[in-house]
Amino acid sequence: MVILVLAATTWLAVRALQAKTELETSVSLVSQLRDQLVAQDVPGAEATLADLTPRVQHARELTSDPVWRVAEFTPVLGSNLTAVRELAAATDSIVVDAVPPLMEIVSDFVSDGLTTDDGALNTALFEAAIPRIDVAATTINAAVTTVDGIDTSNTIAQVTKAQATLADQLNALAPAMTQAQKVLPIVAPALGVDTPRTYLILFQNNAELRSLGGIPGSIVPLTLSKGSISLGDQLGKDDFSVYDASIVDAPDGVTELFQNAYGTSMLNSTVRPDFASGANIARTMWQEQVGTPIDGVIAIDPVALSYILRAGPPIQLSTGETMTGDNAVDLLVNKVYLRFSGETEASRAQQGAYFAEVINGLFGTIMGGDLDLKVLASGVAQAAEERRLLLWSSNEAETGVIESAHLGGALPQSDAQTDRIGLYTQDAIGSKMDYYLDQTVTLSQAACRADGRESYRVSVNNTNRLTKDQVDDLTFYIVGDGSEGVTAGDIRIDLFAYAPPGAEIVGLSVDGVAESVTAFHDGDYPVSRLRTTIEPGSTQNVTFDMVAGEPGTRDLAAILTPMVRATTLDSTALDCATVAAG
Repeated sequence: MVILVLAATTWLAVRALQAKTELETSVSLVSQLRDQLVAQDVPGAEATLADLTPRVQHARELTSDPVWRVAEFTPVLGSNLTAVRELAAATDSIVVDAVPPLMEIVSDFVSDGLTTDDGALNTALFEAAIPRIDVAATTINAAVTTVDGIDTSNTIAQVTKAQATLADQLNALAPAMTQAQKVLPIVAPALGVDTPRTYLILFQNNAELRSLGGIPGSIVPLTLSKGSISLGDQLGKDDFSVYDASIVDAPDGVTELFQNAYGTSMLNSTVRPDFASGANIARTMWQEQVGTPIDGVIAIDPVALSYILRAGPPIQLSTGETMTGDNAVDLLVNKVYLRFSGETEASRAQQGAYFAEVINGLFGTIMGGDLDLKVLASGVAQAAEERRLLLWSSNEAETGVIESAHLGGALPQSDAQTDRIGLYTQDAIGSKMDYYLDQTVTLSQAACRADGRESYRVSVNNTNRLTKDQVDDLTFYIVGDGSEGVTAGDIRIDLFAYAPPGAEIVGLSVDGVAESVTAFHDGDYPVSRLRTTIEPGSTQNVTFDMVAGEPGTRDLAAILTPMVRATTLDSTALDCATVAAG
């Protein structure tokens, strides 16, 4: 018996050491494989997978023989052996069952390209990816369940750390797989594989801000049929009639909040910080005045376009300029108005022709197929994260996917853990001066009240980057025509602070001087509105004080208007001595 026990112990020790070596090597190879797939290095990934697969299979074999399984019943040692076996099995299933279909997807996109030889979007790639992503997602979700369920209460530090590391990696990956399962089935139909789709693209100009980003300066219909793209004629804001009252039903409080701008013009279709509302207005106006049925609406701004341009070759313009991802924003929201002043009908027509040339060049670049897919995917993801790319679809199934992907541009949604406020900025001149506007927002909170409701503060610093000696070099189209009594070079904006439903807005100050709070609302959201002016070279502070709707401590987050340059968002503690007693 002693000899058998010693033999078994030696057997376990040797196999455990071998399994440890194989798993440690596998961890580094998995990291290498991930980097290669992200870099679209398919040959490198295939070589790494060929090295990795036998290692994880060997680790699983080493930890699953009868001696190992019997030893799992021993005190202390057994829990470690069980954890290692389950980790080895999970790693093996991921490498053997989940990685190959993901590699096939990457390989197809790299080898076949995003477009076909006839210039259409390659819809077959997305259709072929559906069953592969299902296999990968199912395997990864099963591994999540296995790894999260491993009992590490009595395991040694190395095993505990290995379980935690793998669990973190899988829990970060699983939601992306689940999201891909939702998205991929709707891609081909959205590209017009079954029935042609027509989308309205709103090119928002955040040199003239609206709550969702900017005025829709150019509006272009895009039709997709079996992946083939055709662009309709570009229209501008002046091509649409202005209505006396909203063309769509206005939510409670919205007409008063936006001073009758909601739903009355294409220019102001993006005043309310809810893209479903804006899309409904734009679609309704288009269908009533142009007549083309619209299946969906897409909003994108120049910054998002610059992210996409990084993935392809530069656009050569008839003006002699070369547009790239690095200079696109300056050209589109500032220099075009220095080149074409807009003072005459002819110069305004030149502006329109310039934008049309850029739009055609952009789609030519995309359909040309000469794109770095990694850079493209990264750019689209960044644009979506910054709310510079917004989508709306008339298809209910697609609406759910858009919302889950955070592309719907909805009003701030609070939950049990986080209160989300909205701070939205809107031009109040009719100018392109917001190109010179920088913004810093600081959120602070503290439990200062006897009733247990937290106090929130939203502090906004708005800076006019323009210097006084630069004003004379600007065109009237940039500074405004002076008809509203605003001095050339001043930036005049409206700030809208949305408190969570149930909360209160209790204070407002400008540069430390208290202002009266006029109560507005957008449905269930309390809203404060302030019109303010920032002179050249100056910074102005605006502070909104709020009180949470319920007792308790929650995180505080903010949804902001995407500006030409990203707003800096900070958090700090709130000094209760500066808060009014409550």
